[in-house]
Amino acid sequence: MSSTVFQSSPRKSPRSLWLAAPLALATSLAFAQPDFSGVWMAIAVVNPDGGNTAAQLSAAGRARLEAYASQFSEIPETGAACVGGGMPDVMMSLVSYPIEMVQNDDRILMVAELETQVRRVFIDGRKPMPATFPTTVGFSSGHFEGDTLVVETTLLEPWPLGRWPRGENMHILERYSLTTMDKVDVRRSGFIAGVLDALNDDVLVVDLTITDDEYYEGPQRRIAYYQRMPDDATSEYACSQGLWLDDLEKYRVKPK
Repeated sequence: MSSTVFQSSPRKSPRSLWLAAPLALATSLAFAQPDFSGVWMAIAVVNPDGGNTAAQLSAAGRARLEAYASQFSEIPETGAACVGGGMPDVMMSLVSYPIEMVQNDDRILMVAELETQVRRVFIDGRKPMPATFPTTVGFSSGHFEGDTLVVETTLLEPWPLGRWPRGENMHILERYSLTTMDKVDVRRSGFIAGVLDALNDDVLVVDLTITDDEYYEGPQRRIAYYQRMPDDATSEYACSQGLWLDDLEKYRVKPK
């Protein structure tokens, strides 16, 4: 009969365990990703290149907007019928409506109170399917570069109105990072100065670069700053796009 000898591994001393703990913690933190979950409200938008934050339209872009507007004697206010502005406008709206973010292993779900606009940022490496159709918020995929989430958005539905019109090939690159109020040189917009106080000093920084040759004079870079708000800071926002489309048709210019 053969015998098997079991040899136990050398016992680690309490000191060796104590030394290994910080290393294990450091290794864990090195692979940790920031969690953007929570309710955030935009408090400021800046143009890092100087000047105002409005989109810099090209001559061709202005001509496109004018051509669309010429089809109607009047264009009803889209917000009156809760027609969402989509991307990139939803991330830069300083109108005191928060955005709630919920993050898990494969996506970050964003629900904006303003017109209840919903974004899904996939962080599991997936790409759009051949049948994926354009939408007002587009298809967003992201990956982490250290503590920064880099998001690319394509497949945006064309939109010939508003502060940020969209062409068929608009491309948006966003960089998300977390910091604190003492590390940024911004102040709350006057429009939202009197709303609910922030939950703490956390700041979400969203650095956007919008590229659209149909409308803009080169890439448009803007930086939006958000503060963390209490979970009950959001509310319901309901309307119908159909109401606005019906209203718009009333003003269509009749062929001569």
